[in-house]
Amino acid sequence: MGLKQKLTLVIRRVRGIMKFGRRGYSFRDAPSIRGKVYVNHFGELIIGKRFSMVGRPWHSQLTVDNGAKLEFGSNVFINAGCGIAATKSITIGNDVRIGPRTSIMDSDYHRLDADSDYSDLSKPVTIGNNVWIGTRCTILAGVTIGDGAVIAAGSTVIRDIPANTVAGGTPAKVIRHLNIPEGWIRG
Repeated sequence: MGLKQKLTLVIRRVRGIMKFGRRGYSFRDAPSIRGKVYVNHFGELIIGKRFSMVGRPWHSQLTVDNGAKLEFGSNVFINAGCGIAATKSITIGNDVRIGPRTSIMDSDYHRLDADSDYSDLSKPVTIGNNVWIGTRCTILAGVTIGDGAVIAAGSTVIRDIPANTVAGGTPAKVIRHLNIPEGWIRG
């Protein structure tokens, strides 16, 4: 195979994994990070296809402590000013949208009284598929948010939220149930 054939083959392969848009190149299915996003990871960080995170006008941050796991499914969008900190385990499903200035953490980070045990400070957080979390929400340790749930802006989630519901408030409570058709993806 000559040089011209090799170059043609390379160009075809590159076109297969890249999109040529108005603003330049972007890799298909590769993570997209815009602005300032700080990533501190000493544990396991898993990012699915079509992951997108914004760090402007406010920087965003991902922190994974030693021995911890932070996992994102496919087609996850995280808006500006978000902070996600895993000391044990945070799992975020597919097709999840997270609004600006939201915090997700799986630890309380300190004891409230002298007799408490440090081992109880971290509890896994699980966010299901097709979830929408509004702006300025706080998701705390030990919470599971079910598939298709919507968390209203400004909410603090301290207990589990069932699938296909709208929850809001501080602490977040179920406001209503949603009728989401099978296979519908929040866009």
